[in-house]
Amino acid sequence: MKKQKAATVKADTAPAPVPVPVVKPTTAFTQALAREIVKNLTALSEMTTRPFHRTQVPETKETIGEHPIMVDTSVLIDGRILQIVNSGFLSGTLVITQFVLTEVQHIADDSDPMRRAKGRRALDVIGKLKMQKVNPWLKIKVITEDPAEVKEVDSKLVVLSKRWNGALLTVDFNLAHVARAQGVRILNVNDLAQAMKVALVAGEEFVIKITHDGRERDQGVGYLADGTMVVVENAKGRAGEDVHVIVTKIHQTPAGQLFFARMK
Repeated sequence: MKKQKAATVKADTAPAPVPVPVVKPTTAFTQALAREIVKNLTALSEMTTRPFHRTQVPETKETIGEHPIMVDTSVLIDGRILQIVNSGFLSGTLVITQFVLTEVQHIADDSDPMRRAKGRRALDVIGKLKMQKVNPWLKIKVITEDPAEVKEVDSKLVVLSKRWNGALLTVDFNLAHVARAQGVRILNVNDLAQAMKVALVAGEEFVIKITHDGRERDQGVGYLADGTMVVVENAKGRAGEDVHVIVTKIHQTPAGQLFFARMK
């Protein structure tokens, strides 16, 4: 009992804690602290983002590659460029710009089924061109260069073709006409196809398959490998048959040549 009482007396006589005065920061101090925090956060943000930020360097003729060939949207939609590339007739650098890719993507997303199908075919062609290894003399390069001073895609292609002294690959007659007038070298797929048409002369013989009857009562119609039409006399009702014919007349049309022949 005596020990417990002594302990109680000692606890009662312990000194009370001294209150610590609360000092409120001044307005000037708070503003200075806020400025310092913002400054530090800004510096930290720059340190973390700077390694990932790349300044776009304009393309030059040297970075583009030898013999640049600018690709028009119409060529990608047309699709024949794949066969031309694989044939080895083209060499140099086939350049596909980002703004052309964007236009193709818009076509592929179009509500019209026909345009949408064309756009998707163009995207498929782009993918196959980037993966092609058949033609080692032709490189495929996709660039982000975009002349900001020009709005239309066709005009942008003309500007870049002139800037890099390159050629412009297209199937668009109007674009080819405008670009050629400005001194740009044009590679028109349609011109190439026309030049590759089979050259026949009167009296030449060959075998052709009749596909259907002609307009006249006794005519049959067949097609050469390049799509050229051959009208054959006395071939009515011979659809599906291979016949030996002789060229009798050649007729030139705006779309190409039309051959008339008779069976041998």
